[in-house]
Amino acid sequence: MPNTDDFRVKRIQKMLLEMAKGNFFYSLEPSDKNDNIASLVVMLNMVNEEIAAAFIHQGFANAHNTPQCIIQLSLILDAKGQIELVTNGTCSLLSCMPKDLIGKPITELMTENSQRTWSKKMTKHLKRDRSETVLFLEFITNDGLFLAKDCQISVYQALDGSGQKIVLNSVFFSKGEPFETGLPKNKLKVTKGIKEHKVTLTPEDIQMIREVHDTILNNLDKDLPSLKDLALHMGTNEYKLKYGFKQIYGTTIFRFLTQERLRKSKTLIQHSNLSLKEIAHMNGFKSAAHFSRAFRDKYGKTPTDLRR
Repeated sequence: MPNTDDFRVKRIQKMLLEMAKGNFFYSLEPSDKNDNIASLVVMLNMVNEEIAAAFIHQGFANAHNTPQCIIQLSLILDAKGQIELVTNGTCSLLSCMPKDLIGKPITELMTENSQRTWSKKMTKHLKRDRSETVLFLEFITNDGLFLAKDCQISVYQALDGSGQKIVLNSVFFSKGEPFETGLPKNKLKVTKGIKEHKVTLTPEDIQMIREVHDTILNNLDKDLPSLKDLALHMGTNEYKLKYGFKQIYGTTIFRFLTQERLRKSKTLIQHSNLSLKEIAHMNGFKSAAHFSRAFRDKYGKTPTDLRR
């Protein structure tokens, strides 16, 4: 494998393209070099994890009823590529009824380019008993719209002796709004449960809580003040700060601080050459023992085990 700067830059370009497509599970292996490109790789991996984590909660999401913003395309085909089974999500995406899809060749739902890709690639994969690959395919909905996505293709032998089967899976964002019609204009009712109202947050309160969130992320190496002092500094009260933060981000402030420290530590262990002692210190852990114990509780292995 080439080890030139051009090759390393192309790897970074590939990662940026993956991130632009919404794939935040793509990461780069660190190199043995200690230069600007190596530093950029470490930073990109960290940013990638931060963005992926940020997608869990999107500000106004109710922690008890987090909206589902994705819809899955999933089909089972026979060895000839004819559709045998579809999910409701697939029918919704393609604007078809199940009866309109079952028994139909999958290629009839594709653009001409994707038909050629499917025919060329699947001929090779169907020669094996088991095979997996990823194909970029373009589908045409019943409304004439285009759906383009990387699709996971798996070929396997059916247990009932009916021969080879093909499973096609991909994930899309839902066609509808992830939230109800529009966002709250004046006040957002924050609840501890579903029925009992505990705190009323104004848009200014929500912005303030987001600032607390960002402050924590930017200062993982520092101790947080007491919640009373933090609330006073932010111009609110401790009660509203605690329940507002938990409602928006789904966890308590101090638990969020710990999980972010551990997540950043895990990234640095995997993608940098920093010593474990340095990583612990720069993420606010007072001792190696405390760091190791918290890390094992979170990930099931010690930092030393992960680095091996």
